[in-house]
Amino acid sequence: MKGVLRFLIAAAVFTGVAVSDSTSFTIHVVGDSTVQTYNDKAYPQTGWGQVIGYFFDGARVKVNNAALGGRSSRTFIEEGRLDGALKSAQKGDYLFVQFGHNDRDYSKEARYVPPADFPGYIQKFVDAGKAKGVNVILISPMNLNGSRNVFSTGSNNYDARGMMQTVAKNNKIPFVDLNMKSYNTYNTTYKNIPDYVTRYLYKKLEKGEYPNYPDGVNDGTTHFQEMGSMGHAQMICEELEDNLKTNSNLSAEAKAALTTLVSTIKKRYTIKVQTNLSNYNGLITQTQYFPAGSPMTLRVTPNGQTFEKWVDDDCNEISKNMIYYGFKTKARSITYTAMFKGGSECKKIAHDAEDEGGDTPMSSSSAGPESSSSIDPKLCYDGVADAAWPSPIDMSNPEVGDGTTDANHEGFTGQGFFNLENSAYSTATYNVTSDQSASNARVMVRYAFAGTANRDMKITIDNGTYDVAFPPTGAWDKWDTVYIDDVWVDALDFKVKLASTTSDGGPNIDMIAFDMKGVYRTGCKPAKVENDVESSSSTAAFLTTEISGGVSFDARHLTVSTPGGLMEVQLMDAMGKNLKREIRNVPAGSVSVLSDGAKLPKGRYFLQIRLNGRVSLQQPFVY
Repeated sequence: MKGVLRFLIAAAVFTGVAVSDSTSFTIHVVGDSTVQTYNDKAYPQTGWGQVIGYFFDGARVKVNNAALGGRSSRTFIEEGRLDGALKSAQKGDYLFVQFGHNDRDYSKEARYVPPADFPGYIQKFVDAGKAKGVNVILISPMNLNGSRNVFSTGSNNYDARGMMQTVAKNNKIPFVDLNMKSYNTYNTTYKNIPDYVTRYLYKKLEKGEYPNYPDGVNDGTTHFQEMGSMGHAQMICEELEDNLKTNSNLSAEAKAALTTLVSTIKKRYTIKVQTNLSNYNGLITQTQYFPAGSPMTLRVTPNGQTFEKWVDDDCNEISKNMIYYGFKTKARSITYTAMFKGGSECKKIAHDAEDEGGDTPMSSSSAGPESSSSIDPKLCYDGVADAAWPSPIDMSNPEVGDGTTDANHEGFTGQGFFNLENSAYSTATYNVTSDQSASNARVMVRYAFAGTANRDMKITIDNGTYDVAFPPTGAWDKWDTVYIDDVWVDALDFKVKLASTTSDGGPNIDMIAFDMKGVYRTGCKPAKVENDVESSSSTAAFLTTEISGGVSFDARHLTVSTPGGLMEVQLMDAMGKNLKREIRNVPAGSVSVLSDGAKLPKGRYFLQIRLNGRVSLQQPFVY
């Protein structure tokens, strides 16, 4: 009997291990703008929390990315976002925590955290996770400016990395040193490639490179392109694996949880990128190590050479564009070659077959930018904006306000103006969306009031609060403007709040305007700008692409011209998700890409067309 009992116990233990190895869980991610999820209009700006799910087995792991730009460890907690992130958390889930960038910004009092207080706030994340039975992993903020330890140099001595490491040691939990990992990558792996990190990883885009930024953008060394954040996600996985091997400080419970987490990290494949030139001296995407199904960008910036096309290791042409983005990586190691005029001919490279089942679905992300709401179209800006102030916003009707919407004074620009109550506590709050980010935007406020004393206000934009002086304009129908400099704006939905500071209340507010494009009342569309060519983010990019064999694609009208024959259409979104696949016979001439003539929502897509069994077109486009 005892032998039978021992057998049953052993069987139960074995069964328990098997169940544990197949347990599903959620990774809850909290952090700032380098982590958050962005909407399509901000692409290629991406946070690592937006793409970390590609690195985990989607059948077992979900990702809840609750990170939000402009937040410090303190403000994230004070705004209730930590409670929100963990609201659905279950025992056995994981909490990834990255803060430090905004905490150290002493120029913005609203989010600054004194160094002495920073460990205490990080500990609050640990305690909140433990209270829910969640396994906490602390992640130091990635390197932003090339310094070995960006947080303990210069006049702002703020060692967020070291403080987070100490909190992790005290709690015997994993510490992912993304700061040092990114520093070593940027300054060792890419050391001899000038401008690679700035141009291909950070969000510094030249004019015409990406449809969402037709005029280009220089976001400095703050935010990242998709490939930069994919690299950070890869670094995080490597650090998790290294913790399991070398971190002797972990508690038994933390090590067991980390073992389960690491077991769900997907196999990565080598994606080698090269040219057919022996003396190429321009920029090109460097070798990456990504899982199957993850987004990949091939990018080349020639320095005097003539680019012709991208080919794979079977010498199949995959794109004629110098930036080829959003396609899914294969379940095998692969080599892509940028073919230049005058270079050697393409030679096939032997490779393994794709792994079966290697392309598992991405771990889902249940959070991102706050969703846009409906709004009365009359409140959307309907005119043509000045190029100097391309994002005007009518302030006559706030979502919530202490006061009235009036139109009894001349000279206002929209549907009227908002008349705040005569009280030191009157406020007006507006929901605003930004498609882009900036660290030093300028905001103009148009106002009017009669009197002799200022009606100063505190104005909150995103997560920054600014003290703004409003001198009298001399009359209620005499309008003037004040300006707010160095405004931090993230590419997300946020609130603009006006708050009176005097017993007379605030002035009458007509409008505000940003000196950057793509900022508007949530639910509206960006304003049209004087003398501006319509952005390809709102119309089709790559309007007509000529393909060999007499086939051409018109992305604006979603039509393709062919000599006729059996046409196979495969349409995917930018992340590689298959949206449509159909085969039909088509006559010679122009036909709709989709047999039902359906239109597409605005966004980025990838189209492949086979004509009579041969790939005739592979084209990313924006509609």
